Amino acid sequence: MSVERFPAPSAARRPLPDFRIGDRLVQPSLNRVVTPEATVTLEPKVMRVLESLARRPGELVTKEDLFRDVWEGAYVTEDVLTRAVGELRRLFGDEPGRPRVIETIRKSGYRLIAPVSQAPAAADPEASAVAPAAFANPAKRRFGALGVFAGIALAVAAGFGLFLLARSRPAPAGAMRIRPLTSAPGNARDPAVSPDGSRVAYVWNGGAGESLSLYVQLVDGQTALRLTREPSAEDRAPAWSPDGQRLAFTRAKSAECRILLVSALGGEERPLAPCGDPEYRRLSWSPDGRWLALSRRGANGALSIELLSPDTLERRSLTSPPAGMLGDSSPAFSPDGQTLAFTRNITDGVNDIWRVPVEGGEPTRLTFDNRDTMGSTWSEDGRSIVFSSSRAGIYSLWRVSARGGEPTWVAGGGTKMKHPSASSRGRLLAFENWTYEVNLWRVPAQLGAGVPPPARLTAANDEWNFDPHVSPDGRRIAFVSTRSGSEEIWLVGADGTGIKRLTSFGGARLETPRWSPGGRRLVFSARVPARADLYLVSAEGGVPERLTRDESDAVAPNWSRDGRSVYFASRRDGGAWRVWRLDLESRQMTSVTAAGGYAAQESPDAAWILFSRADAPGIWRQSRSGGPVERVTDRLAPEDWANWQAGERGIYFRELRPPHGEPALSFLGYGASAPVNLVPLVEQGWSGLSVSGDGQWIVYPRIDRHACDIRLIENPA
Repeated sequence: MSVERFPAPSAARRPLPDFRIGDRLVQPSLNRVVTPEATVTLEPKVMRVLESLARRPGELVTKEDLFRDVWEGAYVTEDVLTRAVGELRRLFGDEPGRPRVIETIRKSGYRLIAPVSQAPAAADPEASAVAPAAFANPAKRRFGALGVFAGIALAVAAGFGLFLLARSRPAPAGAMRIRPLTSAPGNARDPAVSPDGSRVAYVWNGGAGESLSLYVQLVDGQTALRLTREPSAEDRAPAWSPDGQRLAFTRAKSAECRILLVSALGGEERPLAPCGDPEYRRLSWSPDGRWLALSRRGANGALSIELLSPDTLERRSLTSPPAGMLGDSSPAFSPDGQTLAFTRNITDGVNDIWRVPVEGGEPTRLTFDNRDTMGSTWSEDGRSIVFSSSRAGIYSLWRVSARGGEPTWVAGGGTKMKHPSASSRGRLLAFENWTYEVNLWRVPAQLGAGVPPPARLTAANDEWNFDPHVSPDGRRIAFVSTRSGSEEIWLVGADGTGIKRLTSFGGARLETPRWSPGGRRLVFSARVPARADLYLVSAEGGVPERLTRDESDAVAPNWSRDGRSVYFASRRDGGAWRVWRLDLESRQMTSVTAAGGYAAQESPDAAWILFSRADAPGIWRQSRSGGPVERVTDRLAPEDWANWQAGERGIYFRELRPPHGEPALSFLGYGASAPVNLVPLVEQGWSGLSVSGDGQWIVYPRIDRHACDIRLIENPA
């Protein structure tokens, strides 16, 4: 009698018996995997994906089969499946580019390629491994009496343990539910739940424009109370006082940024102090009311966490990040006020969650993803931290123990969830719900009559296309896109036709694809899964070749003019970021810059190395044969390291125009004393710009659509 491989949603479904994949013991009935280091609990749906693959080892399991088998007809987006597979790959230490456990079959599905064997029963040490095909019909498996009795004993023990656990915990307040708080046009951002969970503070642009004002709304209300009305100002990052009576927030206006206080009912504002940094402005108020935590940029350019007294204006430094990194941001006090969670940024978009005692001491790293996190908040019991992360490809909410460990999924899929905020009393979590599209646009490099109009080269619904680079012949553009559910390298014609995918990493963070001088190959940086290495891929496709295997990151690659070597940034000697050169034939690495350095390019005559720095604004140059370093211009921000290019006649770069800081393309001719502005970079979003070889046009990522509202999670898991 055959067994239905994919039972109907109403059919009873028994989990597989315990089995092994390598050194991992998989226990489907318990939704957990035992590794040599720890026991990891999986989400039930993630375990169901693994079971579906294990029932047909070595065979293709299509995406349609997985959706039908795991989600049983419920509507979910494809990135939910991508996230589940990404979780399994992280658990097994698998690399999508060189899979050992789960292989991606392009446009079709997945295949479990690692050997699968049934785990011997605990009461029968002589039990032998069975063939993987035994999992095809678990209903036909028969176990001995000892195995049955052992299973009953384990079930009784587990049941009694759950009974005791249930008695020791309060009954849940209800099922988890996600609902909108705001739904007006425009962008509502930076939610902050009041300590008692009755109100949410946030900022809103009124439906259009860049100005943002502060609002407070009852959780069960429909109308928001507007607290601030400063014209042409950007009010951001509200933080509640512990008694719920006041709000601290930041205000940026022209070139000034300050921290202010205001009553939660509105009224006169009290200026407090300058912002620690105009870009990283998140605040957190300690439960005893004594301190505001913020990020401050030091003289060396790095961010650190600082405590500011709202009463005496006393300041106290709390963290000192290692040299050569962006630094620490997004502080969040624990409910007891003894610990501060924060984000430590290696560079923009590469960071993890850490914690540090408020009284000082060595910080502790809690996550090890080296992905992008967007805010964190503590659970009401102080035992865990909820944070937004791109660790599964799309920005979702995750929870990690305050002691560290493997994060577990809270919510996500289909939306980009950022900057969570939880109440200290009451089971309520607010977050930003983002929708935006970032596409590549081709625009003339100069304004004037007779120039062609701007043209959009890519079209994607709620996805991002960024980091463009024009081929030497000007016919194709390489770029990074999330259109497949994860960041991959793609190509598109200069006229927007012939789009083609080059890589299939399935979860890595990819950056800066750069064409070789002959236009036949591309070098890029990829984090698989955490450390960044350099990879080389043919412009015709194929398996990427890994170029570096050091313990340190290798990022921001670029070719030498003769195509024989690649420049890149690394801290491989343990110090600050420096520029290194990799000889492609010998694979020998040589240090290029001694006084710092990040993104490097050769001048057209190959006589000079031009480079940006991570710790200071500007573009520098140094003779290729060595010697002194001189700054060419100070008008490139450190975070714009991917937004400049050395052309045949001069350097093109992005800078912010006063008074409101709109981005524009500037040009500094070789030998010129000052740059000239060329064209505005309308709605530039994400990183990267590239100029054609003749200097006639540029390509950059532009935000075509974006909106953000505030949503609430009641009774988060």
